[in-house]
Amino acid sequence: MLQQIREPMPRAVHAARVASTLRERLVRGLIIGTVAALVLAIVGALHTDAVGLPLRLAYWLVVVLPGSILGLVVQSAVAAWGGFAGRRWLEVVVVAVMITVPHTFVVIVASMLMFGIGSVTAMTVVAFGGVVLMFSLILTAINYLSGSVASPVAVADALEPVVAASPVAVVVPAVGTMPPGLAERLPPRLGTGRLIALEAEDHYLRVHTDLGNDIILMRMIDAVAVLDALPGARVHRSWWVARHAVEGSSSIAGRTTLILATGIAAPVSRAIRPTLAAQGWFV
Repeated sequence: MLQQIREPMPRAVHAARVASTLRERLVRGLIIGTVAALVLAIVGALHTDAVGLPLRLAYWLVVVLPGSILGLVVQSAVAAWGGFAGRRWLEVVVVAVMITVPHTFVVIVASMLMFGIGSVTAMTVVAFGGVVLMFSLILTAINYLSGSVASPVAVADALEPVVAASPVAVVVPAVGTMPPGLAERLPPRLGTGRLIALEAEDHYLRVHTDLGNDIILMRMIDAVAVLDALPGARVHRSWWVARHAVEGSSSIAGRTTLILATGIAAPVSRAIRPTLAAQGWFV
């Protein structure tokens, strides 16, 4: 009844929250990039001390800041794909490599314009690519770490022993019904769907339903608090899964995955696996 009385959150409000999260990440990335450029200019990294500080700073800003913007785009795309959920450091490496490939040529062009490097050969591309990859790995890792301080994933890491001991699993008549606390944050087209799973993505959650998925600005720990009326469990530090949505499971090299109704694969924490197995989750 409460869900029928409440009006769904307007799409504009939902979009504004998502845009706010993206702006926060962009600002964070640009701040980190600017500080890195300033440090590299001051120390004259990679023999750039042959020119004055103003030119060095201009060079490093031109080199680093486009990479920061590209990093945001790549990171958002990889997070939306979700293939590296629960494997943060592998995601960092993949994002850094994806940044390196196009950004290497940006760095080469900037170096040609400001320092007049010679002809570009395959060895030049490889040499610049190695340096760009090194910096991309460092800055991407810093960006991920700085963003995880208050993220739902970081909170869940601290709570995982508690979750493993007692996963959420409460039976109610309306199986899969979207609770008001989530429905009001989703676009109208999804608010009436059946909840499949929640997936933590940096500072926000991706809500998977049988009608599609979208992201909301909400911590996993807060979302789980409004799911006490739904049968499900926190199966991983970055995943909550509705019990009715589980259609199968697989286990490869000690890694267990739940196969959900919409074809989504949700990783299962090793700490919580015995508890879920005792409750009959693996079919």
